[in-house]
Amino acid sequence: MEASLGEPFLLSSYTTTNKASKSSKTSGRLPSIFASHHGTGGSSDGHITVAAQGDGVHVLDLSTLHPIISHTLGPTITFSCPSVTRSELQSANHVCTTYAAISSSPEISEDEKSRTIWMWKEGLSSSVADRAVQRKKAVVLPHSISGLYIDSELPSRVLVTSSQGDLTVLHSDLQIQATRTSKCESLKTFVLSRRNCTFLPPRGSVPSSAAIVISFVTLNANVRIQILAVDLEDQFRELGNIELPIKSQSFCDVSFSGTGFFSVLLTDGTWSSFELKRCDDTLYLNSMENIQLTSLSFISSSNGAEASILALGSSYVLLAGLTGSSSNREVVLLLWDLSFYVLLASRTLPLPPYFTNEKVSITLVGALSSSNVLLLISPISIIPGRRQSQGQSSSSSSVWVVPVTVPPSSSIANAIGRAAAATPWLAVSDAQGDSHDAGRTKLVNEMRSAMDRNQPENANNAFFEWEKQAVLENSQDKLPEMPTLYGYNFTKEILNIVLQPSNPAKKTLYSSKIVQHLLEKKVVSAGMVEADLLGVFRSHNDWKSICSALTRVSDLQEAEIIECLCFVLARYRQARRPTSSDAMQIDSVSSMNDDCPTLQAFLSLVLRYSCSPNPLRAAFRRYLSDVDDVICLLEVLDSWIGQWAGRDTRLMPSNKLVKQNELGVYITTLESQDSLADIPSMLQITFFLQCLIDTSFINLIQTPPAHRILRGIQAHIDPEIKYIDQTEQLRGPLELFVKAQTKAIKEAKAASEGIKVPTPDRKQRRKLLHEQAGATIGLYRLEELTL
Repeated sequence: MEASLGEPFLLSSYTTTNKASKSSKTSGRLPSIFASHHGTGGSSDGHITVAAQGDGVHVLDLSTLHPIISHTLGPTITFSCPSVTRSELQSANHVCTTYAAISSSPEISEDEKSRTIWMWKEGLSSSVADRAVQRKKAVVLPHSISGLYIDSELPSRVLVTSSQGDLTVLHSDLQIQATRTSKCESLKTFVLSRRNCTFLPPRGSVPSSAAIVISFVTLNANVRIQILAVDLEDQFRELGNIELPIKSQSFCDVSFSGTGFFSVLLTDGTWSSFELKRCDDTLYLNSMENIQLTSLSFISSSNGAEASILALGSSYVLLAGLTGSSSNREVVLLLWDLSFYVLLASRTLPLPPYFTNEKVSITLVGALSSSNVLLLISPISIIPGRRQSQGQSSSSSSVWVVPVTVPPSSSIANAIGRAAAATPWLAVSDAQGDSHDAGRTKLVNEMRSAMDRNQPENANNAFFEWEKQAVLENSQDKLPEMPTLYGYNFTKEILNIVLQPSNPAKKTLYSSKIVQHLLEKKVVSAGMVEADLLGVFRSHNDWKSICSALTRVSDLQEAEIIECLCFVLARYRQARRPTSSDAMQIDSVSSMNDDCPTLQAFLSLVLRYSCSPNPLRAAFRRYLSDVDDVICLLEVLDSWIGQWAGRDTRLMPSNKLVKQNELGVYITTLESQDSLADIPSMLQITFFLQCLIDTSFINLIQTPPAHRILRGIQAHIDPEIKYIDQTEQLRGPLELFVKAQTKAIKEAKAASEGIKVPTPDRKQRRKLLHEQAGATIGLYRLEELTL
């Protein structure tokens, strides 16, 4: 499935008069229109609730594109936030309950402004007379209102947030159930179902049924993310409170996905990506690379209302903004995959001519259950006290529907070949260190200066001193053991400063302390160095880092791995070659440092590394053209296969290997085999051997010394194949015991966590007895019927 954006189409438009803008003190900061989408279940695409300033609340059916409920409230009505509608089926009657936060109205007092909620309940199957007599209910909250939210996991609750970070739980009939106060200014809030938040721990401190409230707040000019759970008993449980490396003054918008991936857009065009990950029951933050946007009007105007971002699942994010000159502006829609920072699809929409001289608000609203996104285009409400011309007595707002298709998860297959599409929207950075904060920029300059003076120890001291200070500053919010201090760009720049791949190794002093430290933190990627990462390490004779990279870097190329193997192989063959006392030292191959591992040790690391068969065969054809090199490898592989073939295998474990685990279930522990601990597994050996023989078999059969080794390998493998065939016959009879053991462990674990395991009914027990009766039958049975 490829990501795509369909042609936008107009759903509805509304006219806002100046009376509405003058009736609220806060209207100068509010858009002229709000909208929300909620599913209704079944085959319907859901309902859209539109709150238009100076008009009223309207509910539209997205399947038919027609309004089903309208509450016209007059030209002086204003709303504080989007209205919401909950749909439920009651005795074959579809009942819709609509909630609206009233900012100002002639029906409410000055003290109740921005603190009042109105509710209407209507049955869609009721007659017009019955629907007309339905009266609204109202409630006044102790705090102002900035958001209304409903969630399927809290079917009888409404969540209300304030701009000061307060959170109130209302019953569906507007009774206040609980309130949580806060002293932080709220920037944006998301409410997701517990089952949709895959970044949370499956059990532990998170209730199984709850609404997860993700709030982005500002405290002491810094942006923080707060994660809160509201359960069925109206209890608040704090799950996380993490500070972001972002200042609130430049905040523009934020997107959040249920996978824990979120991005923050700043008014200067900086777009930062983060990911929430879990470690046991604790959440920590993983910072990703930043990008710098350009060609969008909100960057030059610093008007954050002209841009909006919306998460579409995984790392897919839709960006809407304005572009073009003031006389010919357009709305542009950009679908990004922020895992790879590529633009997957784009659409442009001409801005209606009546927006020419007005400040415009662009808002994206998710309607992903119907594979759509809502695009709201409206003028920002007129600021009170500003003199208006006679022709500006009203303004129009519109709701557009954008069909969207995105794959279920991000993959490199969808990103390949898309890099060029993003070029017009990305700014070219003159200095790579500009994206770092002040502390990182200072460190980069100090390390570069030290390496230019051939003083690697000073670079080491500066780096570790910075890391120690950064860990102390972030110890309250982050886990020091996790790679939260290092971003991709920062790690890349540090590596290039220390390694200096463009300079010859003989002219540059080198210390591998920083490199090995970054490798231990698992923050190094092979693409961070322009040349081959292992090749750069090899130019510094840093074989310790090469061996560490083979266990801690996941994206090494098979070609550079085999090239390193050839260097070790050349040293191995040189050591085995008899030398004459009269031979000159210049005739021998260049020797390596004693840090170079033995062929057996390095080959073991190579076999344990996860490789793909086709690139591995291509690397063999490129670097192992000498059949003598292949024979040396086969000798080592033959000795390892012989050790595995000579092992003793127990079909029945001894009493020493059977013990009770922490749940009280008897399990079997693996018998320790110290003699086989240093060699790869039989599966890893045979995979490497198969790829090697596939590329070298023709040369091997033409080389007589290789015949003996090939026969030895065959002599070791043939008995293993017969042994596997014999033990395979035990699969059917023993499968019942494996299932029983698995069931016992699962039930014991559930009992320890207080989860009730359902007991099987009569039909399930009969099926189980039938399976037990046929357990002695093998995998196949031949029956003969004679007529």
